[in-house]
Amino acid sequence: MGQPDLSSNSLISYPDVFADIINATVYKGKQVIGKNNLKPYYTNNSAAKATGKLRGLYRDVCMEDTRNGIRYIIWGIENQYVLDYTVPFKVMGYDYSAYDRQIEEYVTQNKSAGDNAYVNTLLPNQKLKPVITIVLYYGADDIPRSICDMIDMPEDADVREYIQNYSLNMVKLRSITKEQAEKFKSDFACIAKFLSKSYNKKEQIELLQNDRQVLIHTKDILYALAAITKDDKYLQISKNSKEESEVCEIAEAFVQLGIQSGKAAGIIEMGRDMKLTDSEIIDKLQKKLNTSIEKAQEYLRDFDNPSK
Repeated sequence: MGQPDLSSNSLISYPDVFADIINATVYKGKQVIGKNNLKPYYTNNSAAKATGKLRGLYRDVCMEDTRNGIRYIIWGIENQYVLDYTVPFKVMGYDYSAYDRQIEEYVTQNKSAGDNAYVNTLLPNQKLKPVITIVLYYGADDIPRSICDMIDMPEDADVREYIQNYSLNMVKLRSITKEQAEKFKSDFACIAKFLSKSYNKKEQIELLQNDRQVLIHTKDILYALAAITKDDKYLQISKNSKEESEVCEIAEAFVQLGIQSGKAAGIIEMGRDMKLTDSEIIDKLQKKLNTSIEKAQEYLRDFDNPSK
């Protein structure tokens, strides 16, 4: 599990954010699930590999949705950042794990009640609750949406009829519309609006700069954005941001940071043209930008190593 997973898993593990994602995607913005409906449902287990070693099946976040104190649905949310052709198979495995755990719960219950004399697993009236997984895809490339997309299908039509498919419930965040982005009401709305390509860059900046929504999980949002965009500026903002900040404050801080970085780049470029030493350029950065020597050194490092 990489840094992006850890950052975004932390964000969607909050019940208010998790519920909002389900409400926005499944229920089209209707506020059906509340954070108090949800509690963690752990389904991680291991599967044997051909080498004889065990491979873990680790879900990102899985929640049990209860209505009137009764389990209703088991929801899973998976964060996917890069193109991975195995995602449909992985999700199929995750969902099986959640069904398998329910079966094990019934088996334990039956053994405790002494009902296992003529049954190894389920009794006729013991039904499982549905397991639904939503895949949040942050990438730009197309990703397979079903296992049949990744199966070498035989030409024999009689055989093809018997091949079972398993499709993803995928939300491609870079393709959602403005209307879809606005259905998110929790902190995740900031990410949805940031990634949606239905806004042009100017609209996006203006939208976020005028957004007075108060973020509850500010640092988690900034960590997630840093991981998704691979832009450390969000981490710099997180150092000075208060836990409950308005979206517009974060957007403005990012814009100002960009302006400051642009000014620094201009000073450094001019210094290079004038054949100044690094020490002389750092001195100019400190004076012109009224910044510390550490920050001036950072600007110079970023200028010389833009990909890092």
